[in-house]
This record gives sequence, structure tokens and C-alpha cells, in this order.
Amino acid sequence: MSSEKLRAWCVHIFTMSGAVCGFLALVNITMGDQRDAIWWLIVALIIDGVDGTLARKFKVTEHLPDVDGATIDNIVDYFTYVIIPAYYIWWFNVVPEGWATPAAIAILMSSQYHFSDLRHKTHDNYFRGFPALWNLVIFGFYVFEPSAVMALVIIFLLSLATFVPMKFVHPFRVERLRRTNLAVAGLGSLALIAAVATSPEPVGAAKIVIALSLGYFLIIGIHRSLTEQDQP
Repeated sequence: MSSEKLRAWCVHIFTMSGAVCGFLALVNITMGDQRDAIWWLIVALIIDGVDGTLARKFKVTEHLPDVDGATIDNIVDYFTYVIIPAYYIWWFNVVPEGWATPAAIAILMSSQYHFSDLRHKTHDNYFRGFPALWNLVIFGFYVFEPSAVMALVIIFLLSLATFVPMKFVHPFRVERLRRTNLAVAGLGSLALIAAVATSPEPVGAAKIVIALSLGYFLIIGIHRSLTEQDQP
């Protein structure tokens, strides 16, 4: 095996390891350990954030044309971004009694639409509709601990937002304000790590940075949705 193919396989294995992180998160949820479950999902998110860059750098598609990295990535993403968060919400009774299963169903079904929607990216690389980032949602639930009713409202609003042609920022792909977007995403990620590390009483500064980061991306998405015609 050539060194190029070996590196390409290493990138695929690195991407696949995200599913292992998801499985370990699932185990920790079942054991009732929210904090460690969140840690494993953070590791999975980091893997997903860098594997695409590695794949392009090492020309994985060129050296392993018969192995579809995009399919691997989608499988891992649906598992770690959708199934595990839905299970987390169901297991830990994040929403009012009797609503856990409907909330999980809303997450699973709306996310399947997102993953199959060929128009889910716009011409300027924004996501079109809520991009099934349910792992980020449960990170927020873990840090901010909203009421059960508020959590349920958020879940159903975001499920509906999957079908709305509103733009959501992809920090790594959107060219406009890319450096600023990456800086804000980086600060938000560091704040999340700090918040989880100091839980169950997250430091206030970390919570403020997370809130400001989320607000920034929400405002950018709304602004672009209102000022430019969507062209999937």
C-alpha cells in the first residue's frame, strides 16, 4: 500500500472514530452520566470539524475513489448530531412528562429531511434551514438548564425551522466574514469546554460567551436571509 493510500485510510478511520465517541456518549447517557456524555459528543464534534480539512489536504477522494467519505461522514453525523441528542432528551426527561417521545420523534424525522434535502446548502455555502445540529442544542440545555417547557418549545421551533428557507452560518465554508465567524466559533467552543469543565456550576463568563456566540450566528443568519435571495 502506498503512503498516500495509507494516509487516506487514516483520515477515513479518524472520521469513523466519531461514531465510537457517539457510542461512548450513549453508554454514559444510559449510566446517567450527563457530563461524560457531553464530553464524548464534544470530542465527536472536534473530529467532524477537522476531518474535512484533512481529507482535502491528503486528497482522500483521489487516492481512495471507491470509498465514499461523504457517506461515512453523514452516517457519523446523523448518529452523533441526531440520534444521541434525541436519546439524551428522552432519557434525562429534558421536556415535560409525556412529551419526551414526541420530542425525540420530531428531532429524528426533521433531521432525516435535512440530510436528504439536496438544497440544504445555498450558493454562498450557508445551511438552508436548521442544519440538525442537535448536539449543540443539548450542549445549550446542559449549560443553561432551561425549564422543561422552554426546552420543548425550542425543540419544536428548531424542528420546524428545518423546513424554513432561513440561512444558518457554516463557519468553515461561508466566505463572508469567515475569519470573524471562525474566531467567534472558536471562542464559543472554548467557552463550552470551560462551562462543561466547571459544571455542575458553570462559570458565568463562559455562559455569557456561549450566549453571545449563539446570538452572533443567529443574527448573521437572519440578516443574510432578509438581504439576499436564496439560491440553493
